[in-house]
Amino acid sequence: MRRLVPALMLAVVSPGWLAGCGSENFTLAPTSGRVTVDGQPVAGLRIAFEPIGSSERPAPGPEAIGVTDGEGRFTLSTMSESPRQGAVVGKCRVRIWTLPSNQEDALFDDQNPAYNPVEEIKVLKQRIRSGGRSKTKVNRPTHALPLRYNDNTELSFEVPHGGTDKADFQLSSK
Repeated sequence: MRRLVPALMLAVVSPGWLAGCGSENFTLAPTSGRVTVDGQPVAGLRIAFEPIGSSERPAPGPEAIGVTDGEGRFTLSTMSESPRQGAVVGKCRVRIWTLPSNQEDALFDDQNPAYNPVEEIKVLKQRIRSGGRSKTKVNRPTHALPLRYNDNTELSFEVPHGGTDKADFQLSSK
């Protein structure tokens, strides 16, 4: 009987304890928007939303990142073991910077964290259809953005529970 009591206690306590293991303590919401620099959309900017912690919740969830397209639009996905669409609901610190090379270089470099095989296929199909020429002129960054948008960011955004497609940022190159 003495052996049975600890086993029964373990059986009763374990399900509740296991239910808490691995459970996420954050909510994601679809988040997208547009970035312009000096009033113009810029392709190839990397944008990151970092959830801001508190003393009660020092690790509020994973960072979400995206890369702007030719119209300056981006969609965020988390950077965790299993990436998912969206950003953590709540206040986030926002960092925006230029990629080390243009976006197309990142598309074809499978060692680059921004590599996206689906986008690579889309670009290749577009090249084939246009005879190797791009149909549209894409504005790409020619220099690094000021530190107030990245390393020493002044930017933040409150991700709403329902998500948003209005996470827009108008930046200045000066």
